[in-house]
Amino acid sequence: MSIEIGGLYGPCFVWREKSEKWEDNCVGAKKKQGASIMCWGMISYGWKGPFWVWESETEEEKARATKDIINSNDNCGEEESCLNTAWQASEEWKELRIRELSNACEAQILATITGIKAKTTQSWRGKKYKIKKLKRGDSCGVDSWRYVTYFILMEDNAPAHNSDFTNYEREKEGIHKVDWPPNSPDLYPIEHLWNIIKSRIQTQRGVERVTSAGAMKLVLQQEWEKITIEEVNREISKLPNILAQCINQKGGNKFHG
Repeated sequence: MSIEIGGLYGPCFVWREKSEKWEDNCVGAKKKQGASIMCWGMISYGWKGPFWVWESETEEEKARATKDIINSNDNCGEEESCLNTAWQASEEWKELRIRELSNACEAQILATITGIKAKTTQSWRGKKYKIKKLKRGDSCGVDSWRYVTYFILMEDNAPAHNSDFTNYEREKEGIHKVDWPPNSPDLYPIEHLWNIIKSRIQTQRGVERVTSAGAMKLVLQQEWEKITIEEVNREISKLPNILAQCINQKGGNKFHG
């Protein structure tokens, strides 16, 4: 979750007279793209995991990352060549070659009889591994390099979790990638918990709005600790009904009313 420092979450209502319509105290503050805090949490039925706040990258960390990425990119060609050489000596490659040559032979015979040519693949002639050079993100949020380097396996469909670089590093470590559904708050129970946390920050601390990064980190940790197992289980228990309605709407979310 990303939460804006000093922001307002959800509607905020005040009582006013008609003549007070444009008074400063009766006009909602509109603050866009302010500084924000990115945090992660983990849940499962009957369990609430730790809470993690991502710290901003220091200049020293940026410089070290730039140097390490240059070295990684310089070596990726050699690494790709070694991987493909090993693949071409494997039983997998031999079986693939035999299968595709057999398919090509059958297609040629069929073309001779019918006069219709069919396309066949020759992937055994190509590369299984293609390592792309890594480029850093735009410094907004967590990019692939930070995600892999500081490795905390908490996933959804965020770009940093599903990039070529991340998937390659995951494969090297033998970590299976979960097939996540398309981004939808309905299908992620923890999104509802983030809404609860934001709502509590808004209602309980609305007058004394959190305006500093340090204070927001402390408040977020406190609110996460207040989330009960009962609340976690309640949100997860809604999933079967939500999924049934989503299927009924053929993947849509028009079941909200």
